[in-house]
Amino acid sequence: MELLANMNWLAVLLGAVIYMAVGSIWYGPIAGKAWMAEMGLTEEEIKASGSPAKAMAQSFVAALFLSAGLEFILSMQSFADGGWMGGVQVGFVLSILIIGGGTFANYAFENKTLRHFLIHMGNITLAMMAMGAMMGVWN
Repeated sequence: MELLANMNWLAVLLGAVIYMAVGSIWYGPIAGKAWMAEMGLTEEEIKASGSPAKAMAQSFVAALFLSAGLEFILSMQSFADGGWMGGVQVGFVLSILIIGGGTFANYAFENKTLRHFLIHMGNITLAMMAMGAMMGVWN
């Protein structure tokens, strides 16, 4: 597959790291308390649930897939010259239209609130925009 050969695999790895970094800030000082309230959890319950290592490892694998998908698109010739702003725009559009559109039904069927959905989408959108900016510059 020639398209995969054009991908910058170091950018994919860095993109996953950026995604995890944005998530740690988002679910920490920015929206952590709101997320816990939406989940009906307290800090004590989260601490008592044990090590988050397994969930973090699984999240990193998911971040690698997400990063690879964004890099795949941004490495295509039609997106290659967009620079950092092109990467930000592609990250924004993909997060809202593809990820948001694809996952909102899950929240509806699980009786999650719009606030809960928006908390998650804020993280995804900011992370995708940051990843896209990095890839837009690097590609």
